[in-house]
Amino acid sequence: MIGYMMKFEDGTGIPKYIQLYERLKEDILKGILKKGEKLPSVRSVSASLGVSKITVENAYTQLQLEGFVESVPKSGFYVQDIESTLWDFGKDPGEKEKMEHMVEEIPQDRASEGTFNFQEWKKAINHVLEYRSDSLLSVGDIQGEYELRLEIAKFISQSRGVRAEPSQVVVGAGIQVLFSLLASFLRTSTQEIAFEYPGFSKGMYVFEDHGYETLKIPIEEDGLRIEDLEKSRAKIVYVSPSHQYPTGSVMPIRKRMQLLSWAEREKGYIIEDDYDSILRYEGYPVPALQGISTSGRVIYAGSFSKLLIPSLRISFLILPQELLKSFHMVRSRYSQSVSKTEQLALAEYMRDGSFERHLRRIRILYKKKNQLLVEAFKKYPTKYFELVGKESGLHVVLSFAKEVSLPDMVERAKAEGIALEGVEEYQDNRILVFSYSGIKDEEMDAVVKKLVRCSEDAARKEVD
Repeated sequence: MIGYMMKFEDGTGIPKYIQLYERLKEDILKGILKKGEKLPSVRSVSASLGVSKITVENAYTQLQLEGFVESVPKSGFYVQDIESTLWDFGKDPGEKEKMEHMVEEIPQDRASEGTFNFQEWKKAINHVLEYRSDSLLSVGDIQGEYELRLEIAKFISQSRGVRAEPSQVVVGAGIQVLFSLLASFLRTSTQEIAFEYPGFSKGMYVFEDHGYETLKIPIEEDGLRIEDLEKSRAKIVYVSPSHQYPTGSVMPIRKRMQLLSWAEREKGYIIEDDYDSILRYEGYPVPALQGISTSGRVIYAGSFSKLLIPSLRISFLILPQELLKSFHMVRSRYSQSVSKTEQLALAEYMRDGSFERHLRRIRILYKKKNQLLVEAFKKYPTKYFELVGKESGLHVVLSFAKEVSLPDMVERAKAEGIALEGVEEYQDNRILVFSYSGIKDEEMDAVVKKLVRCSEDAARKEVD
């Protein structure tokens, strides 16, 4: 193939590399670009479209990140084998919702100072107290205030390509509260649930407390091991495909399609935790699994706690249409766990554009912080650990050499005021999680230097 032809849309605000990426992705899924076919060279596409080589390289890199193509050194990019039948562009145009306005978060204990504008939040709270005081005299909707559900549906459609109506949105004070609600009405169909391993252990504990048997499915370099899931008895599986916790891996499109095929074949459900997808520092944010599903088998979970401030405990689920009846059968047993005042304030905060401005601000601030972190690790190289999963989110994984005592490493870091989080025990566990969102920019270099010194001391102790 020599060159590539397409027409860019001006005035949309969508970068040209994103438009090229979307067009190539569509051609791959339609089968126009077939398995094993080599993409045209960067130079030829640059010349034929009149764009820079960097524009083409960025589009190709995003396709590689999502698993649509494979890069062969000194040869080029080749189309991967993809199960595209679940995303059929030819039969029902209504099923094709392109994610054209994608925007660029491990749980964290502290947001970075200066990232949250408290005056804008105060303005939203005051607006509710002044103009909506009558509505505050009654209890809130168990499902969540309609105004907030409407704003959530619009936001995740634009930012993550998720398809949702306000009637599908359920609001709660944190993901664990919402998982408890899920567990209460999913138990009628199954009492077994699969979880990524290692993964979100606090979510797993919720289902265990509800009497479920939890099945641990190992994580590979590109996400959940699908063959192990298929061999299990599970009808429900929890995944974080866009940025797996704690490894940071991204599930490629082929494996996503296999996962969707499993759910449809088993008449099961996928719980997609999209907790940190908005902040990505390299390339384009990976589309949500829910947005490419056509079978209604994905339960989408999101949270504002990481995007705003941890003390604002507002999370949400997007339930498939066929689960709404089950939800309504049990909803009367529960009370709404989020303050009605805060729900209405968040709806106003989103409606007046404050939330969008906040996202733009934190993308810039956290990208800078991430760059400072990576640069500091390059400045202080060590043989005792490697940096993993630095492309997105507000944490990185430190993978340690065998001679480092992890318990000692955690204690030494703690003595220096640095929090390292271990993950649940599993075979060959040599990783610790480092959340850097609360570290000041000017302190990043010194903190990384301390981590390196702690690893050297912990290695010496292990040898002794």
